[in-house]
Parts: sequence; C-alpha cells; structure tokens
Amino acid sequence: MTETLRLNDINTIPCLTWNWLKMNRASLELEASSEIISGKKEITATKKGEIVYLPLIFEDGKRYEHEQVITAEENAEVTVIMDYTSLPEAGGFSSIRTKLIAKPYSKIHLVKVQLLGSNYVQIDDTTGECDDGAKIEVTQIELGGSKVYAQVKNELNGYESKFKSDTAYITENGQILDMNYLVNHHGAKSDTKMTVKGVVGDAALKVYRGTIDFKHGCTDATGDEQEETLLMSRSAVNKSIPMILCDEENVAGTHGATLGRLGADELFYMQSRGISEEEAKSMMKKAKVLSTAALIPEISVREKIERWLEN
Repeated sequence: MTETLRLNDINTIPCLTWNWLKMNRASLELEASSEIISGKKEITATKKGEIVYLPLIFEDGKRYEHEQVITAEENAEVTVIMDYTSLPEAGGFSSIRTKLIAKPYSKIHLVKVQLLGSNYVQIDDTTGECDDGAKIEVTQIELGGSKVYAQVKNELNGYESKFKSDTAYITENGQILDMNYLVNHHGAKSDTKMTVKGVVGDAALKVYRGTIDFKHGCTDATGDEQEETLLMSRSAVNKSIPMILCDEENVAGTHGATLGRLGADELFYMQSRGISEEEAKSMMKKAKVLSTAALIPEISVREKIERWLEN
C-alpha cells in the first residue's frame, strides 16, 4: 500500500527574498509506502574521544523515519558517524531528524555520508544548540539519491560557542539537491564557519541557502560562509542564496560564492599531459569530495566514499 505525501515549506529561509527565483522554500510530492519503519537512537557522551558509528541500510521500496538525539555533557567530546546506503538502483523515502545538544565546553562532530540508490528521496533535518564554550562540527557528504533535501540549523546560545560545517556534493544525472544552512548567533563572541563545495552536471539542480543571523546581544560575534560550485554541463542548474542578517552592531560577517566551469586552459594543460577531458572532469569531481571526506576520522568510511566515486 502507498500513500501520497505532500510536503510544503521544506528548507524555508528565515527572511523571504527573491521570490521570483522560487528559492524561499522547497516542496515535495511523492508516492511512498504507507508502512513506516521507524527508529530512535539516543547517544550521551560523558568523556572525551568517543566515536560512535551508526550505519543505516535502506531497502528498496521502503519508507523510513529515523531520529537521533546526541548530547555531549560538560567537557565531553564525541564524534558520531552516520552513513545512509542502499543498493545502487533502490528507491524509497527516508526522513532523518538529528538533534545535537552541546553542553558547556563540549564538542560534537557529526558526520553524515549519503550514498543512497538512484531512486531514493530523502529529507535530512539536523538541529543543534551550543552552550558556553561549546562547539558543533558537521561534516556532510551528499552523493546519492534522486531528490535530497538537507537542512542544518544551529543555535549558538552560549558565550564563545562555535559552529563549523564542511559540505561536499556531486549532483548529476537529473538529481535534485536542496540545502538550507542556518546559524543563529545569540551568545557574545560566538563564531561560525560554513564551507560548501561540489559539482553540478547533467541537467541536475542544486539549491543552496546559507544564512548567518546575528541576533541582538551577540556582541563581537563572527561568521563566514563560502561556497564553491563547479558546473560540468550547460544544462546544469545552480541556485544560491548566501545571506547575512544582522540585529547587532559590533559583529563581523562575510560570505562569498564562486561559480565556474572547467576552463579551456585547464583542459589544455591536462590534455597536454595525456589526461583526457573525461578523466580531467572525473579528477575535479573527486577532488571536491575527497578534500572534505579527509575530515572524517574513520578510514573505512573514507574508503567507502572513494569506492563510490570510482563507480
């Protein structure tokens, strides 16, 4: 049995703008199994150096709803690695909700690696909150799936709290990747660094919304977001909104977006050394992903990403 899911207001940006570009939010309609396979995992770290690996294997035609709550107690440090996999041609629907709670002077490093089958649809929602001196890092690799909607929101509530994200993706063969990153600065001297880089090709669509919001009271807060996009075909579509909102005077925020293609000079240089155009494109795609994958502390997960890129 299946049912029709109509989901509106996915990945909504906090300040609606450029409505004519249809980027303020995403919506989704699909047929999904009426039977839901659900699971909830709670992880609490009480010391430093903990690593938790959570593999999620999805079957063809199934519908999943998974939730994780990850808490780092005061002065604790934990790395949680999640990877979503299925057979290459599998399809289905998954909804992932992850909540991060970083208590004073703690650190959470969340790694998400998405290697789903070519017909899978996924909504991945991550929220976090940081207390005084706490830090949350998110490393995200998006490679598979048919339509993927990934959102990361973080509340920097504490004094000198920090958020850092590194995201890499390849979107091609008609895929849709829709991302929304939002960091709200509440605490004084809080800091954000967001980096997104990847490749769009073959009539694929990638949307990126990145917002740093300096709330009243976050004196001396700093934020920086940078995006690098490489277009591999003329039919590829890229839409980006890097945005900084400010309700506090004494803050520093920067953002930048770089959009380009593999140039003729670079191609000529590589071809003069025996590298074909296809090989050159493959090298560039891999480089975007592997530089971010190097931040993953588990070698078996990095090798899994490398094998995916070789196929």
